[in-house]
Order: sequence, then structure tokens, then C-alpha cells
Amino acid sequence: MMPANADCPLCNGHGETVLYRNAFLRVINAQDPDYPAFTRVILNRHVQEMTDLNQAERHGLMSAVYLVEALQRRHFQPAKINLAQFGNMVPHLHWHIIPRFADDRHFPNPVWGMPREEACVPDSDEARDCVSRVAHVAQQLPAYHQAIGETFLPLFGDTDGTLPDQADVEQTLLKIADL
Repeated sequence: MMPANADCPLCNGHGETVLYRNAFLRVINAQDPDYPAFTRVILNRHVQEMTDLNQAERHGLMSAVYLVEALQRRHFQPAKINLAQFGNMVPHLHWHIIPRFADDRHFPNPVWGMPREEACVPDSDEARDCVSRVAHVAQQLPAYHQAIGETFLPLFGDTDGTLPDQADVEQTLLKIADL
């Protein structure tokens, strides 16, 4: 296991809004004002690539990503969910899970790209729609955050870094989709 890196902001985790944590991973709100439901799943151990993990760890990490995606779909009904794992800026294994909406500032482009011009014009219909949708998503965050904890705790445990049984994850994903 690679030790924590003192210079790594994801090893330090200062100032994070943690939605769930155990010894293996944590789920945080990314605190993006344009994308209030932007969530990250962060491996606690300092590694850079998915292939640095064993098979059970890879399945556990991806199960967390899929569960967050399913909960975002359930709570926010986005047009699309973006999943991204880069590590170019912060070489610590983590996943971005971002619900996207047709009226968001960047859609259909990546959230890290240039915003659409029409979404940035003050007092335009597009800008008002975007602000309204962001406010609506923000109102739903408490229920979404609660659902993260309620979903993860039985599967991943509370502190010891338990990796979930894949059949239990699949069953949970089906339950979320049926709600």
C-alpha cells in the first residue's frame, strides 16, 4: 500500500464535505456552484491508476461510482451523467460523477471547457433557466446526501473498509432504479 502523500490535496482532504467515508474510500460533494450535485468518489490510499488496485478493490471502487450515478439519476433526472477519472492535475485515484442538464452552463461540452455563450449572458432566458435549475438541484441535495449514507453504509460498512458483495450492489442498483 502506498502511504499518504503530504503534498496531495486528496490525501489531506481538508475542507471536504464528506457524504460517506470508510477506510477504503470516501464520497464527497465537490462544492461546485454551477454543478451542486457534482460528487467525487475518492480512494483513500494514494495510488494513481485503476490497475494499481486488485480486482476486489477495482470492483469496490466502481461499485461506489455506479451507486452514486444511480442515486443522481433517481434524485435529479439529469439529461446525462458524466463519469470522469483523469488524475492529470491531482494524480490520486478519484472519480468525478456529474449530473448534466441541457440548460447547464457547458452542456453538451465538458464542465471543464468553455461555457456556452448564451448561458453567460446576464438576464437571458438561458441564464435564468440555468440559475433556476441550479437552485432546484440545490434544494434536493439534503435528500440526495442522506441517500448516499443510507445506501453506502449497509454495503461498505462504517469504518473498516469493507468491500461490498457484487450481488448486493446489483440488487441495490435495481432497487434505486425502481424507486
